[in-house]
Amino acid sequence: MKKNIVFLKNAALLSCFLMLFSINSKLNAQIIYTDIIDATPSATYPLDLNNDNLVDFIIQFGGSAGNIGVMCYPENNNAYAGNFVIDIYSPWALSESNTICDSLSTWYNANNPGTMALGTSLGNWVGATDKYLGLKLIVDTNTHYGWARFDILESSASFTVKDYAFQSTPNTCIQAGQTSLGLNEILTNNNFSVFPNPCISSTIIHTKENLNNATMTIFNAFGQTLKQINNISGQTISLNRENLPSGIYFIGLTEYNKIISIEKLIIVD
Repeated sequence: MKKNIVFLKNAALLSCFLMLFSINSKLNAQIIYTDIIDATPSATYPLDLNNDNLVDFIIQFGGSAGNIGVMCYPENNNAYAGNFVIDIYSPWALSESNTICDSLSTWYNANNPGTMALGTSLGNWVGATDKYLGLKLIVDTNTHYGWARFDILESSASFTVKDYAFQSTPNTCIQAGQTSLGLNEILTNNNFSVFPNPCISSTIIHTKENLNNATMTIFNAFGQTLKQINNISGQTISLNRENLPSGIYFIGLTEYNKIISIEKLIIVD
């Protein structure tokens, strides 16, 4: 019976940790991802990045024989990431996991429509498959970053839009192809520090406030409890690696059944 009670207590604690993750992600950051049926329009695709029924970018195919291309037209104050080469503004064809931020190259707005692909040789998108268009979205006075994924034929005679996403938190980076937040991004309650981190054999946890009869729980990315230290008081806790293999772990601190914070711990050899 005692073993069952301990198990249920740990399970409840883990549930609280996971709930904290969920709450933090909703309060502090969220990626809005839109998956669509792959669309190959005959001429124009109106991209509404944040699904507010306002067109943010127009992707347009057109031209005549020998001069067929795909263009990106930002609407309002929105912009795309790209470069300017040989008198052509050309959006970047980003690879998955490329970071999209204000620091990403140069941003061009409606004053400089972008040539994604023109003919068989001009533009960064000629023959591109599963590449990402880096986008800057202006909503009221806030700046958001996002992406849209496209294929473009080697002849530039057609394009396909597959999906798109944007970061709902203003001035926050997003990775090309990113559809959700990971644990690293939602550990936001910095009520204690871990140093050194990464660590080899031991590390020190220092809290902002004095602890009284607190509990520290070490668990892995699967939510499995690996170690627990009870009856902690003061502001400094020494944590020895002992038999933990190298990897990424999470430290959770509770006091009187109240979650104080959760931080990431990296152990290396």
